[in-house]
Amino acid sequence: MKNFNKFIIGFFTLASIVSCSEFETSLEVENLNAPNDQILLTDATALEASASGIINNWFQLTHDNLTVGSSMAVMADAFTCSWGNYAMRDTSSEPRTAWNNSSGYSDAGMTERFFNGMHSILTDSNNLIKALDNGIQFGDEGSNNAQIEAIARFGQAISTGYLALVFDRVWISDETGALNNGDPVAYNEAIKNSLEFINKGIIVADNNTFVLPSSWINGTNYSNTDLSKLMNSMGARLMVTSLRNSSQRDALDWNQVLDYANAGISIDFAPLMDDVVWFCDLKWTLSYGGWGRVDMRIINMMDPDTQSVFPSTQITIPESTSDDARLTSDFQYLDGQDFIPSRGTYHYSSYRHSRYDQYITSWNVPVTDYSVTENDMYKAEALLRTGNVAGAATVINTGTRTSRGNLTNVAPDETEVYKAIHYERLIECANTGMGNAFFEMRKENLLQKGTLLHFPIPGSILATIGISEYTFGGEQGVAGEDYSINGWK
Repeated sequence: MKNFNKFIIGFFTLASIVSCSEFETSLEVENLNAPNDQILLTDATALEASASGIINNWFQLTHDNLTVGSSMAVMADAFTCSWGNYAMRDTSSEPRTAWNNSSGYSDAGMTERFFNGMHSILTDSNNLIKALDNGIQFGDEGSNNAQIEAIARFGQAISTGYLALVFDRVWISDETGALNNGDPVAYNEAIKNSLEFINKGIIVADNNTFVLPSSWINGTNYSNTDLSKLMNSMGARLMVTSLRNSSQRDALDWNQVLDYANAGISIDFAPLMDDVVWFCDLKWTLSYGGWGRVDMRIINMMDPDTQSVFPSTQITIPESTSDDARLTSDFQYLDGQDFIPSRGTYHYSSYRHSRYDQYITSWNVPVTDYSVTENDMYKAEALLRTGNVAGAATVINTGTRTSRGNLTNVAPDETEVYKAIHYERLIECANTGMGNAFFEMRKENLLQKGTLLHFPIPGSILATIGISEYTFGGEQGVAGEDYSINGWK
């Protein structure tokens, strides 16, 4: 464990550019990507190129179907798919079973790639801060120093934070090297660490003036003010989505969530896709014809007369109806099935998500990762849980519930407001940020019994650093902390 700092730069940077099958890990592995780190840390041009890719690298990791996003969507029963691709069948079959954490598992790369990639982003971000501390100047006489520092702090935050959202433990580091003596910390401690990075980034953005190059967040010209808002929103997201159960939800500092959300985004975070450097696999994996469909639980939320589980003896069911206009604008009725019945007719669905059809036909439109509605729901829940039920209702009623759904105002009633928040997260925010539906179901104790609450550290990594293999799901781990013990179904 103490050797982690010795190989973190070499192993994780190398892991980000080649697959785990193309090299053997070792505590003494040479960093072939940057054989002389001292030269790299003094090359402002190379470092600025690294900074330019931080948000893109994070976006691609969280929207790539070769990481954990697809499996999280089907484990949440937000989407459904019985195909064996991307671990979707293994993780969504019923009853739920433990995650196969063997390095020989055919889909082991799902967690390995995410783990290695996020650590690569963290290493790049740490190097940028270290270079600034060593006096490297970016731009004419340091004119770009502030934007480099802000983006590096953001990179430290989102890489550490997303490791904490997905895994049970995290090795944390910063520009000084490995922290906690090189030993991993629990996910909740890693979230605290990520928020420290967020707060440092916000301070930099709030006290300087700059505009990021449009390629850093493709198709946009984010100012320091825009970046500050995004970092505040990300702080709210990390706090709320990191919760593993309702007990943690009830103990959360909702005043801090409210502070972040109040200072958050006023426009969607939606980079422009170009199908080369910027692309979003999850949009097609979960909605393209013949691939994923919307779980019937979601349709049942909009139309209670539609069963939440597809009838096992039927192939088609009547089209649903709803007061929510989004049933027809964002979802498409289907009169047949693609999935193999022997894999479980509970995978069947009569709807697909059609909201992002423009993307999966042209491939070059903005794709939303973080919507204003998502930020509004953090604000609404924070108001609800700090006693301002009427304020929470106002946030909901002035948002997409009425503007897109054409639904009536929710009453300032605690139970109704809670239901409305949950509803908007699963209907309006469907297939935006990676894992959002899974995280919402997780914190509300709604994931099906036996569903893992977080992934174990990949088996290949455990073997490298000498930790015994372990896993979660089924009945593996601590009940209610590592796997779900009840759920909606």
